[in-house]
Order: sequence, then structure tokens, then C-alpha cells
Amino acid sequence: MNIAMETATSDLSRVFARQIAERKIELPPLPATAAEVMSLCQQETTDAAKLSAVIHRDQTIASNVLRVANSAAYTGQVPCSSLQQAVSRLGLQLITEIAMAVSVRGRMFANPKCAEMLAGLWKHSVLTGFYTKEIARLRRRNVEIAFLCGLLHDVGKAVLLNNVDKVVGRAEMALPVALVLEAVEQQHVAAGLLLGKEWKLPEQIVEAVQFHHDTANARRFADMAMTVCLADALAQWVLPTMLEAAPTEEQLRQHPALVGLNIYPEQLDALLKMKERAMTVTEGMQ
Repeated sequence: MNIAMETATSDLSRVFARQIAERKIELPPLPATAAEVMSLCQQETTDAAKLSAVIHRDQTIASNVLRVANSAAYTGQVPCSSLQQAVSRLGLQLITEIAMAVSVRGRMFANPKCAEMLAGLWKHSVLTGFYTKEIARLRRRNVEIAFLCGLLHDVGKAVLLNNVDKVVGRAEMALPVALVLEAVEQQHVAAGLLLGKEWKLPEQIVEAVQFHHDTANARRFADMAMTVCLADALAQWVLPTMLEAAPTEEQLRQHPALVGLNIYPEQLDALLKMKERAMTVTEGMQ
């Protein structure tokens, strides 16, 4: 990166940092349906009828949940014709994940000014959610919130990409992609934490956002932070994006989180073999 680009990146990063500190960056509200779904998934008494009723109230989300439920990743021999049937067939946990993903994507990944970057970020987020859940399952840990921790780990990047045109002005939207991505990388954790407070996200998700690059300093949920860190690397290996360099398989085998999570080579092999399934799930969420 030349001096002029370094200066421009630093300037954009400082503007982002100032807006985050002053709470002037635009944050979308958490969709009411997503908030209710997240609340229901943490209640022991939730059943298929309750969840279906909540999703039904938002027809856009309802139609998309049914579409995803009937995609190649989830459908059985007979397509689901109703939400309650989809919940009964796929289970509360999976429908909760689909509903949250559909809600978040519609709210956070729709800025046409950064459409290509946001599309790549969305696929990476779904892949990370997939692997976070699978690592938790492999280690026989609670998987209830694992997918959401992975799905939302980089949500700060979506916040910033949705604000780029407002920050730099339409006349300057020809900024090099590398410059924008570098500034976003520098400030995405702070932006994600701000959104986490605004949305009152569960503490596990907030720690995943804050410490997935800095697992040694995670507080209560270091185990989840390491899980997301490894899932992040696996997602980038499966589908490289412009957001960061993709690791090689050998680098994955040397990943520091493997020791912290006590994952054996044969367990990592099992995760690597899930590549095709991970891509099918990700394509189904588009």
C-alpha cells in the first residue's frame, strides 16, 4: 500500500472510530421478529406453534424461512407447505437459526453501494455460523447459540460497509476496495460491539464479536471465542473472500485454537470433510 493509500485508509478509519465513539454511526434496529425469535429460543417452554406464530407476523421473513427450509440443504422428499410443518420437520433450533439469518440479512446486508463486499461477507458469516455449530457439536458442547455467535461475529463489518457512502460522500465512492476493507478491518470489532449493545445481544455473542481475534483476553466465554476463531478460519478456507487471506490446510492444522479446544487431528479431518455440506447450507441461505 503506497503512502497516499495509507493516509486515506487512516483517515477513513479515524472517521469510523470517531463516529463509533460518538454513537453517530447509523445502526439498524433489530427486527421485531428476530428479537422475539431470539427470546423464544432461550425459553424452555417454546414449541413449534409459538415459533410459527411469531414468524407468521412478518410475511417477508415467513416466506423466506419457508424458501430456505425447502432448499437443497434442508428439504426432505416432500416440501414443507407451512411454517408449522417446517418447524416440526426441521426442529426449533434450525428454524430459529434460519429466521435469525433471514432477518439479519435483510437488515444488514442490503446496501447496493457495497453489494459485492456485503455478498461475500454474508456467505462468510453463514459459513462461520455453520462451523461454529459443528465444532460445538463435535465437542459435545451446547449448540443452542453457537450458530448465532458465528453468524454475527463480523457484523461490525456489515455496519461499516452500510455506512461507507454516508461517511465519504457519494462523490468519493470510487475509493479503492483495498482501502475500504482495511479501514473496515481496523474498526469492525468496535462497530460490532456498538450494535451488540443496541440490539441487547446475549453475552456469548458479544464476546464472540469482541474476542474472536483476541481469544486470550476473552472473559466468561473464552471457549466460544476460540470456537468462532477456528470456525472463521475454516470458513475462509472453504470460500476465500476479499476480506482476508485464506489459510492453507496445513495452516489450519497448526491453528492455535485446536490446542485450546482440545481438538484432535481426526476431529479436524471430520470438519474439513464437511466442506460440501457447508457450501450447500450457505447457498440455501442466499
